[in-house]
Amino acid sequence: MEEGESFTGHFKLDMGRQGNFIFAFISILLGYYGIISNLIMFDIYGNQIPYTDPELFDRTLLIWSFLTYVKTLFLPPTLLFFVCFIITYKEDIPHYGIKASIWFVPIIICIGISWYWIMFGLSILPLQHLFGNWKGYLNMFILLLINLSGAISGFMFKKIVLLRKQQKDQELDKTK
Repeated sequence: MEEGESFTGHFKLDMGRQGNFIFAFISILLGYYGIISNLIMFDIYGNQIPYTDPELFDRTLLIWSFLTYVKTLFLPPTLLFFVCFIITYKEDIPHYGIKASIWFVPIIICIGISWYWIMFGLSILPLQHLFGNWKGYLNMFILLLINLSGAISGFMFKKIVLLRKQQKDQELDKTK
C-alpha cells in the first residue's frame, strides 16, 4: 500500500474448518471428560467423595476411559461418535474430516493424562497405565474405532445425501 492510499477492503476470516475442529475439541474436553469426571467423584460403594480426599478416586478412569462407558450409559462414546460424524459431514472433502477424527485419539489421550496430572500431581503413572498395560492399548483401539466409525458414517451419510440431491435434480430436469 502506497502513501496516501486508504484501505477500503474488509478483513474476513473464514473459520469453517478450524471453527468446527475447535468446537469439536471443546465439546470433547467438556463433554467426554466432564461425564467421566463425574464418575470419579463416587467411590466403589456409590457414595459421593468430596474433592478434598483425592486418595479415594479411581485414578485409572482418566487413562482407561472405556471402563466408564457402561456406568455412563455409553454417553462418552456416543458424544465422540457424533462429534466425528458432524466434523466429517460438514467437510467439503470428507477425508479431511476422517483425518481430523483420527487426530482426536492422541488429543483425547493427552487430555486424560493432563487431567490426571492436574488432579493427582505430576507422576509417570499415567504413562505406565497407558503403555505398560494391555488396557491402555485396548483404550486406544476403542477410541480409534469410535472415531473412525463416526467419521466413516458421516462420510457415507453425506454421500447418500448428495446422491439423493443429484437424483432429485435429474428428476426435475426430466419434467421440464
